[in-house]
Order: sequence, then structure tokens, then C-alpha cells
Amino acid sequence: MLKPNAMIPAVRGFKELEKALASPHKVIFLLEGELIQLQSIVGAVKQANKKIFLHLEMVKGIKDDEASIHFLSKVIKIDGIISTRTSCLLHAKKYGLSAIQRGFIIDSHSIRTIINSAAQVKPDYIEILPSFSYPKLNLIKNETGLDIILGGFVEKKEELPVLFNAGAIAVSTSQIELWS
Repeated sequence: MLKPNAMIPAVRGFKELEKALASPHKVIFLLEGELIQLQSIVGAVKQANKKIFLHLEMVKGIKDDEASIHFLSKVIKIDGIISTRTSCLLHAKKYGLSAIQRGFIIDSHSIRTIINSAAQVKPDYIEILPSFSYPKLNLIKNETGLDIILGGFVEKKEELPVLFNAGAIAVSTSQIELWS
């Protein structure tokens, strides 16, 4: 689904959503919001012919359980979820949603945890944060066979070639000026 060197707008509010919808990028990560807003947000994204991934743990009014994920897939019609939780990713796959496993690299143990979780879940992508942990990207990519998205602390255009050259298929960022 993601093309190499893709930029993914990471949206937190309606102002950012409008800019992401106007951008040329085909995938949007929704990082914050409330359940009551989701249907209209997803409708606007679909109308713009884009895909939306919901960061499950950061949207108010949604639990990280199977019933919520079933509801999101069948009623709200999101395209996928982003989660650090193995159970959420497994439920997403069960209901036909794309699953992005989010992992934070803080030490060598966290790298092993990301790899082991990916073996169990078989997500569509892994998102690694922070982006400056890119030197470890190939280790995770080689062990899992999955494409990696880098995010967190992506602030300047000059950083993008470094991240893509390190092997990232995509970069997610909330820096609006990087979306054009």
C-alpha cells in the first residue's frame, strides 16, 4: 500500500486534518481525537480518496478491545490501526484492517520485543520511534521481513534522505511544512 519514500501526515486536530486532506499524500495517521468525531473525520478522509489509520490508544472513547476494533472496522470504516499492543493488532487483522505495530527503541531489549511481537502479529508495517534510531532499522527489517515506517522528531526536510536511505519505506510526521 505504501510507496517507497512516502510521507505520512500525522494529524492531531481539525486544522491539521484540513492540511493533510489537501496534501498529495494518500495515507493519514490520526493520533488524537474522540469517538464522537471519528465518523465525520473518516468520511472526509474517504471523500478525499485517502486511507486513515487510527492510533487506537490515543483516541478518547475507544477501548483497546475486540468489540471496539470490530466497531471501527464495520461502522466507522477505518483502514487500519496503529498500536503498541499485540492483542489490538491481532484483532485488527481478524476484522480485515491493516495493522501497524508501533515500537519505541530505547535499548537492545526493546528491539528484541519489537521483533518478537512482529513474529506473533505479522503486522503489515512496523513504525519505529524515535526516527533518530534509524541505524537499528535494518536489524528489525532483516529479522521481520517487514517494511518500516520511521516517526518521531522528524522536523526538517534535510532529515528525510537520511531516513529513506536507511531503509524506511515511509516517514510519519506532524510537521505540516513537510507535507507539501
